[in-house]
Amino acid sequence: MKTESLWAWCLVLGLAWASGWQTAGPLLAQSEQVVEVTIKDFKFLTKQPTLRLGVATVIKIRNEDPERHDFGSTMFDGIPAQIEKDGVIVYGRGLAGVYLDPKRDATVRFNMSRPGRHEFRCSIHPNMAGELLLLNVEAV
Repeated sequence: MKTESLWAWCLVLGLAWASGWQTAGPLLAQSEQVVEVTIKDFKFLTKQPTLRLGVATVIKIRNEDPERHDFGSTMFDGIPAQIEKDGVIVYGRGLAGVYLDPKRDATVRFNMSRPGRHEFRCSIHPNMAGELLLLNVEAV
């Protein structure tokens, strides 16, 4: 009798855990907004969703050019940010940016806290620039 009760509780707990896991998955996936930036032909090509204030933001940068480039921006001034490149993570306030060798990528994580146009540049090639647009729109 005790063994049957134990198995019944394990089944109930297992089902509860499994159903909670399935409902938590999409919520966790929606908790970050992802921006993709590809560097190609000495240009920044950006794919971005509508960006919201106070939401964890991830910028994924890929250098497809045969030369080294830089991705730097004042949008990180004074706010905590994290840059991951080649398995190394650097974090702190006001990180300026990251250098990317050919065919390499990096990830920048931070919380969007200021609305407006946020420009990014390549300090090696000053004519290369792009921007992110963050609108301060209230949910209805």
